[in-house]
Amino acid sequence: MLNILTDPLIRINAAGSTYPASLPETYAALIDDKIDAFPALRPHQRHAWHAFLVQLGVNGDAPGRAGLTPPKDATEWLRIIRALTPDYPNDEPWQLVVDDITKPAFMQPPASSAEREKDYKSTVATPDELDMLVTSKNHDLKAAVATQAVPDEWLFALITLQTMSLQNGRGNYPISRIRSAYSGRPAFSLAPSGRTGAHVLRDIKVLQKHRQTILADYPMTDGGADLLWAIPWDGNKKEGIRLDQLDPFYIEICRRVRLQTNEKGNLYGVRANSESSRIEAKNINGRTGDPWTPINKKEGKALNIGPAGFSYKRITTYLTSADWEWPPLLSRSSEDRDSNTSMQLVARSTKNNTNKQGMTEGYHERVIPLRSKTIQVFGRVGGTAELGDIAQQRIEQVGTVQRILSHAIQVFAARGDGDKVSPEHRALAHPWLNKLDEIVDARFFNDLQDEFEVDDEAERKRVRNEWLMNGKDGIVDLARRTLHAAEDSLPCPAIHRYRARVNAEGLFEGRICGAKGLPFLFDEGQKES
Repeated sequence: MLNILTDPLIRINAAGSTYPASLPETYAALIDDKIDAFPALRPHQRHAWHAFLVQLGVNGDAPGRAGLTPPKDATEWLRIIRALTPDYPNDEPWQLVVDDITKPAFMQPPASSAEREKDYKSTVATPDELDMLVTSKNHDLKAAVATQAVPDEWLFALITLQTMSLQNGRGNYPISRIRSAYSGRPAFSLAPSGRTGAHVLRDIKVLQKHRQTILADYPMTDGGADLLWAIPWDGNKKEGIRLDQLDPFYIEICRRVRLQTNEKGNLYGVRANSESSRIEAKNINGRTGDPWTPINKKEGKALNIGPAGFSYKRITTYLTSADWEWPPLLSRSSEDRDSNTSMQLVARSTKNNTNKQGMTEGYHERVIPLRSKTIQVFGRVGGTAELGDIAQQRIEQVGTVQRILSHAIQVFAARGDGDKVSPEHRALAHPWLNKLDEIVDARFFNDLQDEFEVDDEAERKRVRNEWLMNGKDGIVDLARRTLHAAEDSLPCPAIHRYRARVNAEGLFEGRICGAKGLPFLFDEGQKES
């Protein structure tokens, strides 16, 4: 029932209207770049859905294996996808509900016998209850609210659960494509700007040429297990699948779950625990050839974003440090070079909560528009070195301004007496530094490219100095305004306020002009107007 190959179950936004489509029809519309959005797709499900579409599009008898151009014809996509599961002429692996538990359903593994049905004891009423984003504060997404869910909400929840989950208590083991049991699955790639279908097509074309590279670099098997939900699984330890048994573009599952319908025809789920992970990945550290995941070469581990998320400092490190091995989809391809399409960098991941196992600190996504010269560095070995040098210089200069700002705020909080600054005063400065950093972060890569795109050294110097101080929104100008805002907000007795302001602002201006500040701005007469 609810066959995604033949039934129009996936809602699509296109050309100002919404209509339902089957999976083959969805592929055809994507390859023709006619889809604007999927209205049922939630933000944290974007990479799960995108990766599923791309990996399925290069598996088995799909275009990636045959070296063909992905078709725009839904009938051809139906043939391609059905060829992936020849043992099931009734399309069980593509149906949301299959009553026979010994047969697979979509993203739902079969059991070895009907007796295993007793294992499924936990009921899941809504797709968001099934979904994997278990937040430590329940603020990013409220749990179990989609009480009137429709099929595509269950479809997206199943894909996200099975391909993105971290460890969530005993019996709920994580996916293989993450650094550790409590890490998120990160995704870095170049993408055509703002175009869902073009992004899918671009990644399919890149991976068509990347299969042999993965096979050379990882102990995997061409033609190995690819659609893991079609393989029986009773949750036993002995059933673990090794990496060398997998196809390079395998689509995994990590949980035993089945969808069913009640007497009203509404969908719900049932779950069963497992004794161990479906894929034996404990010592792999996320090194599975995932084409979206950066690898730390020193540690030999996949990226797991930390507390800073995708801040401008962390993104700069991931892009420019020699410690990081880029995933193939982050590099500029021959198709990208031959196209005049504008490009962007897309970074996505959940951020794990290290203090609460199984919890996350929410979903993080950053999209950075890229200009022509910047795009070119993504196609060269060591190409980001120059960009990285400029970025690091800017980060260091922001750090200089922040340290001076922090000192000035501390002195104000200490009533203008620098000798009486305490840890409490230092703590009062932190929120103001964060506010400045948020402003810098929002415009950092746009401002960075202003300088990088210029070839003349004198002009580059002018652009940098304007970024630092221009009398309006330079970093120093923003820091001054932040200091004034802190002075207006922080508690200080009226009798001390004038002295506190004068001393704090005098310290700020003196240090900015001094040898350990940014004296070159003032040597050139670039003072605030």
